[in-house]
Amino acid sequence: MDKSLRVLEPHQSELENCAFCPKLCRHSCPVSTVEGRETTTPWGKMTPLHHALRDELPATLVYAEGSYACTGCLRCTEYCDHGNQPYDALAAGRAVLFERGEAHPAVKSLIQGFEERKARIAERAVELFGGDASARLSETVYVPGCSACLSLPSAAEDGAKLVEALVGGPVRIVASSCCGQPLYDAGDREGARDARRQFISRIGPAKRVIAHDPACILALFRDEEDKEALPFELLHLTEFAAEHLERFKRLDVERLEGQVFRYHDACRLGRGLGVYDEPRALLGRIVGKSPEEFHHNRALAECSGAGGLLPLTSPETAKAIADERILDHQAMGGGNLVTACPASASKLKERSGSVSVHELSSLLLSALEDPRK
Repeated sequence: MDKSLRVLEPHQSELENCAFCPKLCRHSCPVSTVEGRETTTPWGKMTPLHHALRDELPATLVYAEGSYACTGCLRCTEYCDHGNQPYDALAAGRAVLFERGEAHPAVKSLIQGFEERKARIAERAVELFGGDASARLSETVYVPGCSACLSLPSAAEDGAKLVEALVGGPVRIVASSCCGQPLYDAGDREGARDARRQFISRIGPAKRVIAHDPACILALFRDEEDKEALPFELLHLTEFAAEHLERFKRLDVERLEGQVFRYHDACRLGRGLGVYDEPRALLGRIVGKSPEEFHHNRALAECSGAGGLLPLTSPETAKAIADERILDHQAMGGGNLVTACPASASKLKERSGSVSVHELSSLLLSALEDPRK
């Protein structure tokens, strides 16, 4: 067996289950739903890897390009009677393609330009938070995530202000680097591990790390036995804010688009981290009632199209997925669409048209009681 295929071996059972399944979860995949193609169903993406592991098909981009047709939304797992996790297997497929020099052209560009991307992140971090933010002495650290800094800087700024207001003083802000999640999604496992180690080192001594982008949390948990293995407590911004629920007052909803607020579960925050209640409690607190829901919500919520590098490898598909969420929202009455993930909010805003899309941190900052309390 080609040594590059060994990364697939831990997923042999999952690959077999998918290859011989009559496509019972085909409706769950946002990519195949908007593309209408068998080859991008979970079955269609996993089967070539199954055959590659058995030396029945070559592991080339021609046969395994479906490995990139995944946002990492994890929704297919929710519908699988076997609990299969195609995202993990498809990520391994991407690693095979990277190792063999067969990576998608957009992915190759990402990897080759990663150092340049880090430089842009560092520049943006200074613009947003100042040059001394990462050197502050604080037991609490705020990590906005590079996606927030680059694609939705207003959310990154608001997140930092929110954390500092709730803590009651300046906190260390680690924003001038990357946790390695993009490299992991690209298939560069070694690069992702190095980036992750460097990022943890940059965080330095801390008791609590408040991350805004749920993908950062998943990246930092990766390769750890459990949460306690990290040298600090790691939690999402909404988990932290929910500890201070009484600090938030009701918004003047009259100035916003109508009085309807519908919450969208971002995939990696919900299915990835299991954070469902805290964002709803916070949003309910500041609008005075429980938020409206999508027809599919919580563990069955549908994807925004922002994850898994799909906006790079299949940009039109990513846009179409976001369009579907906007149409779903409008069909249920419209109003304000709220999510608690900067990447999801950015993608939904990009395709929102006349719909008002909010990243929850910005609403929370507007609703915060006197920060001096």
